[in-house]
Amino acid sequence: MAENKLLTRLEDYLGLGAKRRKKQVDELEKIIQKIRKKEKALVVECRNAGKGKKRDMLGKRIVILRAQRKKGQKALKNIK
Repeated sequence: MAENKLLTRLEDYLGLGAKRRKKQVDELEKIIQKIRKKEKALVVECRNAGKGKKRDMLGKRIVILRAQRKKGQKALKNIK
């Protein structure tokens, strides 16, 4: 009987890691979705902006957001 208790405790302990990992995956997916929405909004705004400093600034922000999203996707892949 003691062995069964130890096995259940061990299973519960190992299960916590999976729960934490699942929670972290869910949070990362939400963040990636938010970044994607911001990126799409900036692309639309960049298309509507005329030539000049504003368009250049928006282009730089798009590149930064794209890099952040790719980095998040890579981290998500490593976690899974």
